[in-house]
Amino acid sequence: MKQKVLLFDGLSIAHRAFYGIPLLTNKQGVHTNAVYGFLNIMLSIIEKEKPDLLGVAFDVSAPTFRHNLSKEYKGNRKGMPEELRPQIPLLKQVLSSLNICFIEKEGFEADDILGTLAKNAERNNYDVVIVSGDRDLFQVTSDTTQLKIPRTKKTGTEIESYYAKDVEAIYGVSPKEFIDVKGLMGDTSDNIKGVPGIGEKTALKLIKEYGSIENLLENVESITQKKLKENLMTYSQDALDSKKLATIVCDVPLDYKWEEFNYKLVLDDKSYELLRDLEFKSI
Repeated sequence: MKQKVLLFDGLSIAHRAFYGIPLLTNKQGVHTNAVYGFLNIMLSIIEKEKPDLLGVAFDVSAPTFRHNLSKEYKGNRKGMPEELRPQIPLLKQVLSSLNICFIEKEGFEADDILGTLAKNAERNNYDVVIVSGDRDLFQVTSDTTQLKIPRTKKTGTEIESYYAKDVEAIYGVSPKEFIDVKGLMGDTSDNIKGVPGIGEKTALKLIKEYGSIENLLENVESITQKKLKENLMTYSQDALDSKKLATIVCDVPLDYKWEEFNYKLVLDDKSYELLRDLEFKSI
């Protein structure tokens, strides 16, 4: 039976937990809601998936190669809330105390680390489950790599699950073609330009027909809508640059061994004391 690797997008899930749970503090006034929510989501998914290996990827605050490609990349992002900022190192401290492996790499984003780990795991004949709130990770899904996106609702947290076949069934494009869709439509949250006037619906229609931005631009004369054709011709370089920014790197030079992803959810004195100080009684 194949082994399963469960990978978490650390900042994405912590961010989701932070906004999904009211602010919590312990007796010392330390904010804990993001850490508490992250652990609850992680433990719930571990219980359901029963993975053999477990890891968490984090973004780092240093600029990435995408910032070198585009000075505007993520330039419109608001700073992290002050109540959340100190919870990220606290979350890493909790993970370390539980002997759960986490990885970060200067110059790259968590998506790139997750993509690299997922493709390496596939080559080693593992099944992969990635947990993130980021649809960009559609592009690394396959027959054996699944993306799970938690959605916090009034009734609780619901999980949407996607293999490559699910991406194709819902959007009509392959995971790889989804990169081209984002290249055309852009992404306001990441400040990726795309092509003016092209939203998700039009981008999906164009990529379904032409397969890629490059092929679309080579055949732009066949576009009958005047304004759409003009925009594609005028902003062709923006479309190509946006595709590059949206592409997850799956060959990040990481120093790790799969044995480091082994885990045992057993509290020792150190982890028990930390969780007790954080007042995570239920956990």
